[in-house]
Amino acid sequence: MRVDKSWIAFANLSMQQKLLIVFLFLVSLPIILVSYASYYSYSRSIQTNTEAYAAEITSKMMTKLDDYVTDLYNMSAMPLYNEVFLQWLSQPGVELDKQRSLDLYVANLNKIKPDTVSVYVFDRYGNVFYNIKSGGKRSNFDEVKSVWEKIAAEGDGRPELVSTQEVASDRSPTTYYAFSVIRELKGTWDMEPVGYIVFDTNISAISRQIESADDVTKGKTLLVDENNVVVFDSERKLITHNISSDESIRRAVDDKGSFQILKDGEPYICTYVISNLTHWKMLVYIPLEEVTRQASVTRNFTLTITAAFIAFALFIAIAISFALTRPLRKIKLLMQEVQRGNLDVSFNLKYSDEVGMLGRHFNMMVSRVQTLIEEVEFTQARKKEAELIALQSQINPHFIYNTLEMIRMTAEVNDDDEVSEMTYILGKLLRYGVNHANRSVTIREEIDHLQNYLALQNMRFADRYKLIIHIPEDIYALPCIKLIFQPIIENAIHHAFRDKPESGTIQIAAAHDGEDIVIHLSDDGVGMNEQALKILRDHISGVQLIDSGRGIGLRNINERIKLQFGERYGLKVDSREEIGTIVTLRLPGSSSKDLN
Repeated sequence: MRVDKSWIAFANLSMQQKLLIVFLFLVSLPIILVSYASYYSYSRSIQTNTEAYAAEITSKMMTKLDDYVTDLYNMSAMPLYNEVFLQWLSQPGVELDKQRSLDLYVANLNKIKPDTVSVYVFDRYGNVFYNIKSGGKRSNFDEVKSVWEKIAAEGDGRPELVSTQEVASDRSPTTYYAFSVIRELKGTWDMEPVGYIVFDTNISAISRQIESADDVTKGKTLLVDENNVVVFDSERKLITHNISSDESIRRAVDDKGSFQILKDGEPYICTYVISNLTHWKMLVYIPLEEVTRQASVTRNFTLTITAAFIAFALFIAIAISFALTRPLRKIKLLMQEVQRGNLDVSFNLKYSDEVGMLGRHFNMMVSRVQTLIEEVEFTQARKKEAELIALQSQINPHFIYNTLEMIRMTAEVNDDDEVSEMTYILGKLLRYGVNHANRSVTIREEIDHLQNYLALQNMRFADRYKLIIHIPEDIYALPCIKLIFQPIIENAIHHAFRDKPESGTIQIAAAHDGEDIVIHLSDDGVGMNEQALKILRDHISGVQLIDSGRGIGLRNINERIKLQFGERYGLKVDSREEIGTIVTLRLPGSSSKDLN
């Protein structure tokens, strides 16, 4: 009975009181719970996102390091393309010409990268040629020379990366850290070794990018080689030390990953990645305190905002409860009318609150439904009209085909082979131009159509034009826009060969350029001077239109290509007076382009 009385008492409350009670239990309590859950989830997500971000930073730093080492590898291979340099290395003795030539070349190599300290080149007889930016030769040069020679021989022409060493020079008391790239050099004439080259690179090449990353992560970075010898560390305390016993090294066993670890009693998030090029391992340590600091600030901010939101929402609930029920009932009745098919209804806007907005959108919805019904009826009428026009448009082309075929058959009966052949080719040209109006064609189909067009022109002008085609087989099957070759050749016939008495040659060549294909259509006509070429280019690009017929087809082709594929594609014209003209088309090389 108590439950029934409680329910009756609740039912007898005003709508405003009911809304307030429901708000307190169904809104405020969930908001508090959701806020707490959001804070907990946010704290976890920050840690997860930090690990992902650190992994991304680590991968990017390793990629930059790989790019730098790749550049050093490429630099070490540059002598292999200088046969004179290799010939000098293969010759005994140290003549003045040899000394000067090799010293100059080595000095130029040492200028390519700002962080390379020195470059040493040894010929097959043990003579050394070197360039050092500052200081002198290594103080342990005689020791390290034999080590370098062994490493170069083991590499057998491949670049070998030597981990960081502490280097002292024979002219300066200070030392620095450097890593080296060594490559054995072989003569191109017999592939026998003629010497080897060594690049010493200051560790500053690595430190710059690592220090900038540490500024972002507020952590520290460790770089070790495949033997767990430290190549570089942010604190510069462990360089050249073997840290195989370190816990981080033992746990970082995969190609990449992350884990939490204690270092010096402080918790860190450690992310690591192993380079596929150098097999060096980079470990980035981010203090967990830095990660969770923002979460604590967010927690306090969330609690404040939640309390303010609940107080504000309670005030709004009291305000809207007075005006909410009656207009909602009105909207409900109007919706029922619309459901029965009556669209001649409208909500009387009296309020500018949420209910008023709802009523305004309701009126807009009804108006939009009426408009859509009218548009559907209009579209259906236009569709029928378009179908009728399309049906009529099919009659005339077939009438032309049939008439041309009848003329061709009559010519054959009268033994007029030339007229028969011209009529047959003209029919193929017309059929190609009218058919496939809404689908793509292949480059092969375009070339076939172009050959038909030139065959017809050669019948008119006594085989005056010669067509040469250099297109790889795999390009023939690629799609392209219809009728982009014929207007270019037609332009050449009308302008390039008009004032040229002798016969003309037209060449078409195509090649891949990355993901694109580039097609060159060239002629050996009269060409254009610089002024005429500039006017034509401005016309094609739409900067300045010309009144004459020249270039209209080229401009149309350029616009069609750009509309279909984008601004990076299109048409370009180059020409030299009395030499000829080249029209270059750039098209996408992927067959996935939609040309409908």
